[in-house]
Amino acid sequence: MGKVEYSPKAQEDLWKIRAYIIENFGIDTAQKALVKITASINRLGEYPLLGVSLSKMFDVSTDYMYLFCGKNYVFYRIEGNIVKVVRVLNEQQDFLRVLFEIYIDSDEDEDQ
Repeated sequence: MGKVEYSPKAQEDLWKIRAYIIENFGIDTAQKALVKITASINRLGEYPLLGVSLSKMFDVSTDYMYLFCGKNYVFYRIEGNIVKVVRVLNEQQDFLRVLFEIYIDSDEDEDQ
């Protein structure tokens, strides 16, 4: 069985998800949601190819894979026998911009 590691950003994402759910739906719902997400992530340690290559969703050359869990995408990479969870993002977020840190300067867009 492989090992699962979380990036600092992925840990931060999970805390933000937890805080959002607590604020809007209560602590019991937040605990259930986080248990579901982390259980899915832990399965990646045993079955790292459980997710789908991000290249199949978009015409992007990348080693990122993703797993859809509830209303969240778990983005990860396989590094040897380690599954590195990079981000955990809500389905409503523009995850390509977040993952690849693509920022568009609106002033620059207006000039073109």
